[in-house]
Amino acid sequence: MNNSDLRYKTLFWFLIGNFILTLLIGSSYLNFVPDSISLGEWTFSRLAYVSNFGLLFLILSAPLFLMTALVPSVVFLRIASSIIFLTFNIALFVDTLIYKLYRFHINGLVWNILVTEGSSDSVKVSTSTIVVFSLYLLLIISAVIGSHFLLSRYMKLIPIKYSGRRLVSLLLLAFFCINLIDKPIYAHADLNNKTHITRYAKLFPLYQPLTVKRLAQEWGIDVNREFDYKLSKSNGMMNYPLSPIEMNNTKDTPNIIFITVDSWRYDLMNEEVTPIIHSFSKDAWVFNNHYSGGNSTRFGIFSMFYGIYGSYWHTILSERTEPVLMEKLREKNYNFGIWSSADLSWPEFRKTTFIGTPNQIYDRIPGKGAKVRDLRQPILFDSWLDSVGTDSPFFAYFLLDAPHEPYSYPKEFVKFEPSVNEINYMSLDKHKDMEPFYNHYKNAVNFSDHVTGQFLQVIEKRDLFKNSIIIITSDHGAEFYEHGFWGHNSAFTKEQVMAPFIIYIPGQKPKKIESLTSHLDIAPTLLELIGSTNNHDSHSFGISLLSDLMDKRNYVVSSGWGESAIITDEATLVFSTETYNLNTFEIRDKNYELLMGNRYTEFFEGKDVNEVILNMGKFLK
Repeated sequence: MNNSDLRYKTLFWFLIGNFILTLLIGSSYLNFVPDSISLGEWTFSRLAYVSNFGLLFLILSAPLFLMTALVPSVVFLRIASSIIFLTFNIALFVDTLIYKLYRFHINGLVWNILVTEGSSDSVKVSTSTIVVFSLYLLLIISAVIGSHFLLSRYMKLIPIKYSGRRLVSLLLLAFFCINLIDKPIYAHADLNNKTHITRYAKLFPLYQPLTVKRLAQEWGIDVNREFDYKLSKSNGMMNYPLSPIEMNNTKDTPNIIFITVDSWRYDLMNEEVTPIIHSFSKDAWVFNNHYSGGNSTRFGIFSMFYGIYGSYWHTILSERTEPVLMEKLREKNYNFGIWSSADLSWPEFRKTTFIGTPNQIYDRIPGKGAKVRDLRQPILFDSWLDSVGTDSPFFAYFLLDAPHEPYSYPKEFVKFEPSVNEINYMSLDKHKDMEPFYNHYKNAVNFSDHVTGQFLQVIEKRDLFKNSIIIITSDHGAEFYEHGFWGHNSAFTKEQVMAPFIIYIPGQKPKKIESLTSHLDIAPTLLELIGSTNNHDSHSFGISLLSDLMDKRNYVVSSGWGESAIITDEATLVFSTETYNLNTFEIRDKNYELLMGNRYTEFFEGKDVNEVILNMGKFLK
C-alpha cells in the first residue's frame, strides 16, 4: 500500500468514526419527536435526521479529500481534520443544549450574545453546569483525537477492500436514496400544509428540505394557500412616527415611576408570593389578561417604550431611533433616571430605548449579584430625588433582575421549599421534578416584592402618590416545562408572554380589567396622559388603556428573535419573520398544543392576520 492509499484509507475511517460521533450527539434532537406519532412520521424523522447530518458531513469532508490529494504531509492532514471535526462536533453539542432549553438552533441571537458588550454579564451559568459541560467536551475531544491515534496504530490491519471506492460508492448511493425519499415527502407536505411533517424542519440544524410551494404557484399549480404571507419588501428604513406628535402644552405633567421585575410571570401576582404589590394593586388598575410584546427582555421592554412589534428591533437599532415617548418626555422637561441591575448594553437598550438619555442611565450599580444591586436601587432613587429637585417632573425607570435566571435573593427570603441553590442546565428536561426550581424562582420573585415595597416607601415618604403615575409590570414571564419549554425566549406560552400589569393613576378609582391588553398599549397610554392629541396609530400598534377600544380587541402580538405570534384567547399562531424561513407557521390551541392540518380558519380571522403582516411594514419607508 503506497502513502497515497494509506492517507485516503486513514481519512475514510476517520470520517466514518466522526460521523458516528456526530449521529450520537445529534440523536438528542430525536428526543423532541412526539411519542405518539404514526409509523410514517417516525420513519420520516429518522430519514431527515440522517439526511441532515449526512449533507453537513459531505460539505465538511470535501476540502479534506482535496487536501489529501494536494498535501503530502500526514501530520498536517491529521491536524486539519481534527480541528475541522472538533469544531463541528463541539458546535453541534452546544446547539443540542441550546435547542434542549430554548427550541432554537445557533442563530443570530447567539452571535449577538457573543459579540455584544455586556452580554457576558447577562448570561450566567452555575458551577455545576460548567463542570458537567467540561466533562462532555473532554469526551468529544478524546473521541476525535483518539480516533487519529488508533488509526495511526492499527490502520494497516484493516483490509484495503473495506476502504475502497466500492464502499465509498455504496455509502454515497445510500445517502442519495435517503434524500430521494425525505425531500419529496417534505415537498408534498409543504404543498398541502401537512404540519405533522413540516414541523420537523425546525428540529435539525440547517435542515433545508426541498420546498416547492412558491415554484408551484409560479407554474400555476393550485396550492393550498390557507396561510401564506410575504413581509414588506421596503428598503428597511424607519418612518416612525408617521406624522408629527401634537401635544397639549397645558396638560399636567405627572411624574412617571416605572418598575419592571424581570421574568415575573402573570400567575405570581398574588397575596402569597407578592403580598406588597398585591396590596398596592387594590388602589390601582389591574389588568388580568395582559401580554408582553415579546418572550424576552429585548422585545418585552422594546414593546413597552415603542409600542410597535419586535420585528422592527433590528431597523431601530441600526438607525438609533429613539422612542416617541422618550422624545416627548424630554420636550416636556422631564428629568430622567434609569436604573438597572443588569447591563443595558445587552440587549442594546443604550442604542435604542434609552439612546436619548445616555447620561441618565445607572446600570453600573456596585455589588455582587442581582440581589445586592436590586436592594440598592430604592436607596439610589431616594438620593437622586434630592439631587433633581421638584421644579420639573421626572421619569424614573427601574429594572429588577433578581427573578432572572439563575435567580438571586438573600437567605432570609427562602420562603418556598423545597428549593435548589443553583441550576444545573445540563440536567434539565421536561421529565425532571420542577418544584425545587420553581420554588427557587418564586423566592426570587418574593424578594423583588420586598424591593418594590422599598420603592413604595420612598414614594410615600416624599408624598409622590398625589402626582405620580406608577407602573409595576414585567418584561416577560418564565416557564418550567408546563408546556414542554424552559424559561423564556423559547415559545409564546402564557407562562412566557403573559405579564402582571398594574398602573396607578392619581385621581382614578381602582378597578380590574379583563380585556385583552398588551405592553404595546403602554406608550400610547403615557403619551395621552402627558398631553398627546394624535391618533395613536401614527406611532403605535397599541391602544390607550384609557380608551374603550381595548374591549373590541381580538388579538395581541408578541415577538421573539426570528418569530412572532398572534395570540387570542383560544389559540396562538406562530410564524417566522426570518427571510429564509418565511411561510413556516404553526397553530397552537389554548393549552399550546400543536394542532395538525389546516386549522387556521377555526381560530383566526383572515383580516386580523393580514393586518399584522401589513403592520410589519407600516413604519418602514
